[in-house]
Amino acid sequence: MSETTDQKGFHSLTPNLQLLTTASVPREQRLEYWLELVCSTYCQLECDPPEDEPIFGDIQSGRVGAVHFTQVKSNCRRVRRTQERIRTSNEDDYLVLVQREGRGALQQDGRTAILHPGDVALHACSRPYELHFDQPGHCLNVLRMGRSQLDKHVGNLDELTAATVPRQAVAAQLLLSMVDTLHRESDQLHPSSALGVSDAIASIVSAGLRSLPRANLRKASNLTAYHLTRIKAHVEEHLREPDLSVASIASAMQLSRDHVCKLFRGEPAPLSRMIWQMRLDACRRDLADPRHAMRSISDVAFSWGFNDAAHFSRSFRDQQGISPREWRDRELSGGNDH
Repeated sequence: MSETTDQKGFHSLTPNLQLLTTASVPREQRLEYWLELVCSTYCQLECDPPEDEPIFGDIQSGRVGAVHFTQVKSNCRRVRRTQERIRTSNEDDYLVLVQREGRGALQQDGRTAILHPGDVALHACSRPYELHFDQPGHCLNVLRMGRSQLDKHVGNLDELTAATVPRQAVAAQLLLSMVDTLHRESDQLHPSSALGVSDAIASIVSAGLRSLPRANLRKASNLTAYHLTRIKAHVEEHLREPDLSVASIASAMQLSRDHVCKLFRGEPAPLSRMIWQMRLDACRRDLADPRHAMRSISDVAFSWGFNDAAHFSRSFRDQQGISPREWRDRELSGGNDH
């Protein structure tokens, strides 16, 4: 593949595929330059540079019809879209992520999607989100698509953000194959076919989204949505309290316990499991944070409402596949194990 360089950090790989990279930028300028790249390519974002090595990042970028496709490699382990950033820009696009290397976690709308290589997930630029990566280097394919491209195929897009379409799904496999083909051969595509190909991509993405359990939920009534919003806000505020429970929440909301349970029948998980999952996610983040390296594992667990160290350890292993100590050791050492 031939390559020409036109300006600092910009390389033309083919007529339809460009490489934006920090490799040719002085180290002291790389963070600012990388932020400019990701903000101009996706939406206005913030990112945390690595603590113990220079930042690096590459973005291969191309377009077919109405779809902007990229492959991004970086060692930034946390990326976020904040309310402040949203106020300064009005992007209303959706980003479709295909995890290629490393493992990631996408958080938006109170949900978390864990992404292993080959998994797919969606998030909206119009609302806050965060991306966390568990390795110092990761690789993603990202498709930027307008709301109208997906709206005509899927009716409740905003209920499907931060939900994992697993790599075993046919739609995920088809999307992976199509993305790889675009990066290899997009220059061979006749301009008259580009719009049809971008429509096909939207159809495949939508097929994957329609396979998610939430795609088949009935839209909640205004009153149900109101109660769910109140309950979720209460859970976030009191998550660290060990006595937080369905009963205590029902009492605080002045609703019956049965009513609270019924409200969550249309949600991805019962309320008690949602609390458990949120606590595990919080512990996972703290155990991977160097600022908490001197704290004991049980202290971290108890600070997020767990009151049984053995139960916490079993629950953590069930979710992550490794013990809390193994997770911490791997994360803080920057290991590359899966």
